[in-house]
Amino acid sequence: MRYLLDTNIISNLVKPAPSPTLVAWMAEREDRELYISALTIAEICRGVLEKPAGKRRDALEKWFSGGQGPQALFAGRILPFDEPAALIWGRLMAAGQTKGKPRSALDMMIAAIAEANDCTLVTDNEKDFAGIEILNPVRGGLS
Repeated sequence: MRYLLDTNIISNLVKPAPSPTLVAWMAEREDRELYISALTIAEICRGVLEKPAGKRRDALEKWFSGGQGPQALFAGRILPFDEPAALIWGRLMAAGQTKGKPRSALDMMIAAIAEANDCTLVTDNEKDFAGIEILNPVRGGLS
């Protein structure tokens, strides 16, 4: 099984008190099963750089670029937004628009990367991924 971790999953894991159910789920996975998208790297980078200067930002920058940061931990398992994902993204965005439920372009890019790479999308953002099969280990299951 292959899992694509949404940005909010990575963010949860680096909190001072991460979700116990998420930590337990992660402990049961092998590294080779877990992937992130290049978009997650971008979102985390942006979040770090938008923090005001100070100790918290310095610590996050050190984590982000260090051996425990996402680029190091997921080396070789960072999936791009490529042509197959782009075609899936177009379908997902059009489907939302047709149903009168516009979707977040970034969220649908992550969903498209998951589908294009035969990954289960792991997120606790059930609202924005409505209608897409996800796994929410924070809540404890598939949605």
